Amino acid sequence: MNIITINNKTALFVKACLILLISSVYANGQEVWYKGNTHAHTVLCGHADSSPDAVAKWYYDHGYNFLVLSEHNIFIDPSTVNLPKKGREDFILIPGEEITGHNHVHSTAVNIPKLIDWTYENESVSAIIQNHLDNIKALGGEHILNHPTYRYSVTAEDMKQVKGLHLFELHNGHPNTVRHTHEVDEGYVTTEDMWDDMLTFGLVVYGVSSDDTHTLKEWESDASNPGRGWVMVRSDELTPESITKEMRAGNFYATNGVILSRVDISKEKYSVEVDRDATLEELNSPYLMGRKLPEATGGFAIEFIGPEGNTVKHVHGTKGTLSLQPDNAYIRCRVSYTRRTTHGFEQFFAWTQPAFSDDRLARVQTEDREYFGK
Repeated sequence: MNIITINNKTALFVKACLILLISSVYANGQEVWYKGNTHAHTVLCGHADSSPDAVAKWYYDHGYNFLVLSEHNIFIDPSTVNLPKKGREDFILIPGEEITGHNHVHSTAVNIPKLIDWTYENESVSAIIQNHLDNIKALGGEHILNHPTYRYSVTAEDMKQVKGLHLFELHNGHPNTVRHTHEVDEGYVTTEDMWDDMLTFGLVVYGVSSDDTHTLKEWESDASNPGRGWVMVRSDELTPESITKEMRAGNFYATNGVILSRVDISKEKYSVEVDRDATLEELNSPYLMGRKLPEATGGFAIEFIGPEGNTVKHVHGTKGTLSLQPDNAYIRCRVSYTRRTTHGFEQFFAWTQPAFSDDRLARVQTEDREYFGK
């Protein structure tokens, strides 16, 4: 049984000399949730406004535990980035790159040792993604497919054809060029629809939430500011290798504001619980930006979602449990918090990773070993 229990008080005692970290809380007395962003840009790309030092410092100052400076086709060596000399010890930079490829296909390479070539061209979107993924894996890194709804360049059908694709951006905090999780133009589908399509098809795919930061010097709703999407990774240590390994295994949840206190997945049941106080404190942040709704029911809601995106169970409140059934090949959970604003309602989410009742995990592991030769 995989039981996660989070205790903020323990984290505060252990890190009493540090700033308050909602993101780092103990599980089973050993494991910790680490808060991180896998997608951020600097002035080096030509369309962001702050240096690598300044971008890293923002995340350092705001309670994150790790950051990937994923510059467009530029490798930023973490050893060249200056962090505050005294203070927190629970913050790391993970080396990375946003491979900005042909046909608007972008991928984040996580925990790589050097620049990866981005010049491969092909009219097949699947082939481009496969090229990115293969090159990342060859260097021992992990691949995340970025913002598939950017210019609607990637579909679920494209992703289905890629061998070894297990991580994609479910949520991206960029307010303009990248559509939010639930906001697409007529005739297109959301990233959640894509996710359920892939999961129903039989893939093992995990959803990531990220910032896609470009702007630190101007703070407004249509600027690509930080603090609008992140992952909470469950790991027994804070190292690039451990964080990468746990994300690859799906040991994390994605969020743009909702914080969880418990995720309990066994063969028999799937349970989640919201950390209400931590969520409300997180939502005091001026940086967050939720889904706008003209009408809604306020408060917390927990939805257990199965094949074809069907909601199997819906709970109003901060705790929810679903008995797992063999006929549901997968179950994932979406937790939301809705609050009233002066212009209607605003909704924030946490997305946990799918639990599988069929044989796909073993099958996919075998397929990956055969394809990658490991």
